[in-house]
Amino acid sequence: MEGISVEKFNDYVVIGLGKFGRSMAVNLAEAGKNVLAVDTEENNVATVEGSVTHAVVADVTKAEVLKTLGVQNFDCAIICIGNNLSASLLATEICKELGVPYIIAKAQSEQHKSLLSKIGADLVVFPEVYMSKKLTASLLDPYANEVLKLTKDYKIVEIKCPENWIGKSVEDLNIRKKHSVTVIFVKRGDTEIIEPVSETIFEEGDNLVIAGRPKNIDSLENKIEDELDLKHVFQDATSETTEEE
Repeated sequence: MEGISVEKFNDYVVIGLGKFGRSMAVNLAEAGKNVLAVDTEENNVATVEGSVTHAVVADVTKAEVLKTLGVQNFDCAIICIGNNLSASLLATEICKELGVPYIIAKAQSEQHKSLLSKIGADLVVFPEVYMSKKLTASLLDPYANEVLKLTKDYKIVEIKCPENWIGKSVEDLNIRKKHSVTVIFVKRGDTEIIEPVSETIFEEGDNLVIAGRPKNIDSLENKIEDELDLKHVFQDATSETTEEE
């Protein structure tokens, strides 16, 4: 789409708050974006309240409802409805008719993808396909390698430095408070070992040896993987936008 630059988007409406939708909404909000999260189920909306800018229970298949919510004022709509083909298509069509500049939609099948594209989705994604590829990759090249299991309640692992940590210091990231884990040291290159202090800045290619409770380490790993999923979606968006231009 000529003139569209997804990297500059700041306002997102996420429609459908299943696992994929929740992940998209929360990670976009944590990246500093303005996010309106919408679902027909109150329980789903409750899972993201307090984590996004606005969370609303609404019928996403009615044009007047979405117009009242102001979706036409957002840079990008992400349609994450996977289990209701009719609702997915209607929400996508309405967002297109309301003039949302860029629409990303989740598909369950090639037929679903074809229909979404025909009615105006700019990018159609298959999260399950991506997840299966990621699982295969993780089996061949695990993201986190367990170094030492001290007890059933405490272990030490080595992870690749998360991309959004690169260029930031230990103090900036407030790792211990936010994630309840401790970075013991940083492996840089083949030989350099760094004992991190608050001023230590992470660099691309760093491997981090961290210690903590398994549940906290798993939580950190899941958060990093969610961020990689988000990056993957917008890499696809950037790629398709560039090709169309």
